[in-house]
Amino acid sequence: MKELESFLRQRAIDGYIDWQTYRDGMKRFTCKARTIEKVALEAGFMPLRYKRNGASLCQTDQCKLFESHVLIIGCGGLGGVVAAHLARIGVGALTLVDDDVYEEHNLNRQFFSSPKTLGKSKSWIVRKGVLQINPSLHVKALHERFDEHNATVLVHKKDVAVDALDNPESKLLLASTCKAKNVSFVHGAISGWVGQCTTNSDLSKLYKNSKKGSEIQSGNLPMTATFCATLQAAQVVKILLKKPTLDDELLFFDLHDNEFHTLGLS
Repeated sequence: MKELESFLRQRAIDGYIDWQTYRDGMKRFTCKARTIEKVALEAGFMPLRYKRNGASLCQTDQCKLFESHVLIIGCGGLGGVVAAHLARIGVGALTLVDDDVYEEHNLNRQFFSSPKTLGKSKSWIVRKGVLQINPSLHVKALHERFDEHNATVLVHKKDVAVDALDNPESKLLLASTCKAKNVSFVHGAISGWVGQCTTNSDLSKLYKNSKKGSEIQSGNLPMTATFCATLQAAQVVKILLKKPTLDDELLFFDLHDNEFHTLGLS
């Protein structure tokens, strides 16, 4: 590692390590991009890809994100976008869980869906996509259903779990499991032009039963899904960096009428 650190030090420009240096380092030291990034961050260098994070994230913040592990349950309209945002900002490890495959009705909003991915596993396609975005990540994709049999195992030792699920029963299970295992939780849901987000793991007031909501009639629009997923990704980053989140509030938005409200959950 000392030789690799010395190599990076010689190649750094204004404290930044560019992608060509990654490639040269991987070839010379027979290692992965993740190793390059780990050594660079620990040595006080910033990967050039994070330069536009600017003063919003310091070196310590970037290291913390790289060392974090986030679980995303559901890899569709919300989960795919959350995964892409976290990959770009530098969250080091992601576990992606979804037992579904892409269908044509997903094409209007699901970030990694395309005619070429129809019939293919969502979790595996998202994994492939985020690694193309950021090869320094460790990404595990599980093509399996989230339920009471695997909930505890999946949540175990994660820093944050993201609810990108499409049914109340599974959302409630993930929230309660996170609460029991003391794992941070980020909820999101959409319907038509509206959506909501919170980091409160008590969803009992939001979901009185296991029936699907108004999205059956209203559908799921692409900008609504992307907006909600962006809110979720922001909450994940703030949790990891110990910044204020929506622990006692629900952020509700209506993109049609340009309304944004925070509602108390206590």
